Parts: sequence; structure tokens; C-alpha cells
Amino acid sequence: MFPSVTALLRAQWQNHLAGGAWPIAPLLVHGAISGFLCALVSTTLPAERYAVFALGLSAALLLLALLGDFAPLFDEDEALEWIEAQPVRAIERRVARVLLTLALVGLLALASLLPAAALLRADGFERAGLVGAGLGQALLLSAGVLALTNGLQGRARALLLLIQTLLVSLAVLGLILSPGISRALLHDAQALEGWVSWLPPVVFAGEPHAAWLLTAVALLAVIAIPATAQGARAGSKLGGRGPIDLCVQPLRSWVARLWVRNEERAGYEFVLDALPRERQFVLRTYPMLGIPLALLYASQNAERSPEALLTLLLFAPPVYLPVLLVHVPGSQSHAARWLFDGAPVRTEDLHAGARKAIALRFVLPLYLLLGVIAAWMAGAEFALRVTPLALLCTLCFLKPLYARLVEDLPLSVAPDRVLARMDWAGMLMGIALLLVGVATATQLLVRTPMHAALASVILIMVLVAQERRGRS
Repeated sequence: MFPSVTALLRAQWQNHLAGGAWPIAPLLVHGAISGFLCALVSTTLPAERYAVFALGLSAALLLLALLGDFAPLFDEDEALEWIEAQPVRAIERRVARVLLTLALVGLLALASLLPAAALLRADGFERAGLVGAGLGQALLLSAGVLALTNGLQGRARALLLLIQTLLVSLAVLGLILSPGISRALLHDAQALEGWVSWLPPVVFAGEPHAAWLLTAVALLAVIAIPATAQGARAGSKLGGRGPIDLCVQPLRSWVARLWVRNEERAGYEFVLDALPRERQFVLRTYPMLGIPLALLYASQNAERSPEALLTLLLFAPPVYLPVLLVHVPGSQSHAARWLFDGAPVRTEDLHAGARKAIALRFVLPLYLLLGVIAAWMAGAEFALRVTPLALLCTLCFLKPLYARLVEDLPLSVAPDRVLARMDWAGMLMGIALLLVGVATATQLLVRTPMHAALASVILIMVLVAQERRGRS
């Protein structure tokens, strides 16, 4: 049994990390965030409460990864048919798959746990205990995400996406409010009582027996709950309408007439219908909507008027738009890319149509949601004055970002072969600084509906100039 399991594990490990494609970026990001925040509180919090803070931080970072780029880890292996043809038993396949999952999740968890343990003011035994508790917590979270994914995929996909988005919102909110959480842990003697005592970071930090029991239950769950290929395929089928579809469908013809040229219609119509039905694309990108929602909720507690921070957040989507764009080429039906290769249409026109489909299908609904929330928090006048400007600004950034990040044809490569370069830091930093300047100028200068109308005309002229430049 062991030679077969070892061979399968080695093959699956190489498949996930093919060509040295290690998840260096998330490992470095998690380590940097954990090291920075834990360094801020390591000298003030007692050891037990520091462990709660560190484990909560690790849980938030891990959830963001498991509900984002690491979501395909819980799907059945794409090479299942090939593996089933090999002289191995089902139990050997299950053991190899579980070991692979545990290894990758453990690797990701260690990125945040090791810096936290190094900053813990205690002996080596307690530091090792913190790392062990964090690994047990990571196993519990993995089992929960696996059970959630398998229980709600298919027909309940909309509910699954809603829950995932809420989880991402909570994780981001925890990271944003981490300074306040550390103050509560330091000054409030009852901060860990009541319902808070049931949270995994509190249990794993202070109740070793309960932690071991939860770890054992989580391990059994990961072993017992299979990744269902049938459910994965059901979730990726075309058809079915959700709330976003009901919002987009009345606008698709109107947008096509005003903005999409005839030679761009093929890419526009195809991507508009097919991309939202790609399960891997949806699971990797939709939960990221929780990021602006968490930021907007955090701004509600600002002591001053929330308008300044709301303006900044409304202009922020271009910063996390790359998360969506890099996955545009991915598709479970990538073998059908010959439809694009053989079409009598230029590649540039296919990309232009796909970009405009993304603007209608994802950017516009996002701003409708953000506009409603902004109106609720700062009033309808503010939302109507600022939200259209932020939308137009994001559309101006969409074309250069698409050209930089999307290198393959839409829906033309396997999801696990999507090329995501890690040289974005300088570009995104420059965009972020520019957006801060634009948001500040909007807050200071655009104070009336007339100002907003003039600014909208300028941004529309920029969009028209972009389109003309693309045709030349």
C-alpha cells in the first residue's frame, strides 16, 4: 500500500507545484502580515492572549486563501480517470489525496504560524505548542471548507457563494480590526467569555483537550468527506440565473449597441454567458467581493464623517481587480479553444469584447452594490455624486490592467495552468497611490452635482480616447 500511496502523492504534489510553481506570493504575504502584526502586540499581551491573537490572525489569512486561490484544492483531481486506470485501490487514492491536502494547507498555515511563534515570549516548548495548535486549527478550517463546498455545490451554489463571501468579509474585517482586537484582549478581562469562547482560536489557545478532540474530528472529516467530481461538474454547467444575471440581462443589448463594435460581439456575448458558469472562476473571484464589504463596514465605525473613507473605498476596486482578471483565461472546457482559434476574428477584438463583458457582468454589479451601501451609510446625494465617477474611473483602469494581466485567450487554458505573474507589486502600488490622489481630489473638489457632471464628461472622454487608440 505504501509504495502506491507514495507514488500517487509524489505525482499529485508535482502536478500542483509543476515547474516549481510554489505558492511563494501567499507564503510571503502571510508571513509578512503575521510578523508585522504580532510584533506590534508581542510585548504587551500576556502569552495566552497573544496565542489567541496569533491563532485568530492565522485563521483569517488561511480562510482568505482557502476561499480564493486554494479553493480548487478541495475539488476532485482532474486526472481522476487516469488515476483510476492505474493498479491502485480506492483507499490508496483517498489517502494520497488527504495527505496532499494536509501538506499544502499545513505549508500555508506555517507561513503565518512560524513568525508568530518566534515572537512569543516563552520557551521553545510553548512556541512549539502554538505552532501545533495552529496546525490543528488549520485542519479544522480545512474540514469545514471541504464540508461546506461538498454540501452546497451544484444547485445550492448561490448559497455557497454567499456563505463564502460572508466568511471572506469576516476574515478581512478581523484583519482590519486587529488593533482594536488586541486592545480588547489587553484591557478587557471578559473579552474571551460568552460566545467568543467557542471560536477556534480561543479553543485551540486555551483548551488543549478540546483542541485535540476537534483536531481528531477534523481529520476524520477530511478523510471521510470525498471531493465529488460529479458535484464539481454540476456546479460548472451552463444555465441557471442568479441575482446578477437578472441585473445584467436587461442591459446587455443596450451596452452592446452603445459600446461594443460588431467585430467584438463574438467575444462579448461568449464571455458574458460562459465565464460566470465557470465554477473555478466563480469560487476564486466572487468571495473576494467580501473585501470591499468588510472595508465599508469598518468605515461605518469611523468617528468622523464616513464620506472621506467611503470615497477612497469606492475608488479602490482597480487594486483588487487583478484577482479577477488573471483567471479570465481559465476554463474546464479549455479544449474547445479551437472555437476562438478558428474564428474569423482578430485576437484583439476577442479580448476587447471579453473586457467589455467583464465590465458589464462584474464591475457594474459591484458598483451597484457599493452604491447602495454608500447611500445607506452617507446618504443618496453622496452616492449619486461619487459612485458614477468611481465606476467610470475603474473602467478607465480596466483596459490597461486587462492588457497587462490577461495573456491567453478567454476560457482557453486549464484553471490550474492560468499564468499569474508575481511582478505586480510596483504596478499595483502606483495604481493605489494614483487612486488615493483621485479619491482625495474628488472629495475636495467634487462637491455639487454640477461638479460631478463635469468630472463624468472628462472620464467619458478618456474612455472614448482609449477606444479610438485601440482601433488604430
